[in-house]
Amino acid sequence: MGDSSGPLPRLLVVKGTFAQFGGAERDLLNNLPAWSQHFDITLATLNLPKEARESLDELGINYLTPVKKWLVPRGAWAEARALASRKSTSAWLSMLDLTEQITGLREVLVNCDAIHITSGVGSLEFTGLAPSHIPLHYYCLEPHRGLYEDVLHRTIEGTPKRSLWITSMLLGKQRRRDQKFVDKLNRRRNTIISGNSSWIQQRISSIYGIESKILLPTVDLATWNPKEEENNEKQWENGCDSNYVVTIGRASHVKGSWETLEMLVGTDLTLALVGGGDGYDLARLSERAEQLKVKLDIQPRLEQDDLVALVKGAVAVVSLAYDEPFGLTPIEAQAAGTPAIMVAEGGFKFTVTDEVSGRLLPRGDWPAWHQALEQARNPAIRKSWTIAGRENIAAMGLTPQDQGAKLAEMFGFSTEEE
Repeated sequence: MGDSSGPLPRLLVVKGTFAQFGGAERDLLNNLPAWSQHFDITLATLNLPKEARESLDELGINYLTPVKKWLVPRGAWAEARALASRKSTSAWLSMLDLTEQITGLREVLVNCDAIHITSGVGSLEFTGLAPSHIPLHYYCLEPHRGLYEDVLHRTIEGTPKRSLWITSMLLGKQRRRDQKFVDKLNRRRNTIISGNSSWIQQRISSIYGIESKILLPTVDLATWNPKEEENNEKQWENGCDSNYVVTIGRASHVKGSWETLEMLVGTDLTLALVGGGDGYDLARLSERAEQLKVKLDIQPRLEQDDLVALVKGAVAVVSLAYDEPFGLTPIEAQAAGTPAIMVAEGGFKFTVTDEVSGRLLPRGDWPAWHQALEQARNPAIRKSWTIAGRENIAAMGLTPQDQGAKLAEMFGFSTEEE
């Protein structure tokens, strides 16, 4: 923590847009209270929904946002002309003096001691406004997958939405702009670039050819296991007699939703899919479930208490997501005391140890997955995997407090109480 005899360092936190208000945006807001122990925070974004504003108001954190919300341009024409990048650059420039607040972005930039930028649409474009003498941390949750992979350009069944060659050509201008921003950022003095896992560190190196640090994400153990001592032993003693598994994430190809149904054929288990999805994708997924005779329960975005209850009651939390950036889902499952059974890809390989804190299995080997689901019903195995998972969570330092202290350390601010 900063020197108790003086004010905290002033940190400007930047996120291009909160319009989606998904996991990355919620996680950032959830971490700000712990960061506030080390920094005096102002948040800047081009689109701040009402729910996010209310959260910031409750936390007492100042924020800056344009008078008119910025909306991400969509469609093939926008992709070909890199409109999202170009228009977000203009929107940030307009915020220098014109925001909803009395204090403008220009004044905040002049007086801040450090800048933290979380990746996403419109985030990198802010970097051109950052004075070179101010320390800047760019938190790359993942290189833009739509620009460098084809998994986001496939239907829920896995077929290309359009010719992948045409898609790659249309995205060429966006890729060049993305590379230019990151290269310029890397050459800027007083810059730190971090991934959120060893897997993303590898991806940053592969795509951008640069080295990066790691700032791990967080999980609130108290949220996922609010009555630990009271419930755990009973939970393990009784085992699990439910008839469903949970998968978390918007229905899509990248989340492996289609394959998850195929994996469950012959198990008599219901798939509880949390996160909803597009109407077409959900209709196709429901049709496929009927064909395969697998029960499908599509849940919208749930309140945290409802999500925790659903996960705690499940046989397992499963995922066949393609190269998940970090793999927070298994950690949340471990915190809740529910087995995590994941595909052996991406960040999952860094948050699950096979047959120690869950299972890591090959894509397509459905007999192995069925065996793992049987293991997940065993009370002794559920207990063993949970204990090992929670020990790993503690060892990795995945609390908001850990993250806030690490960020202060990265900037060179004291984290010791004076």
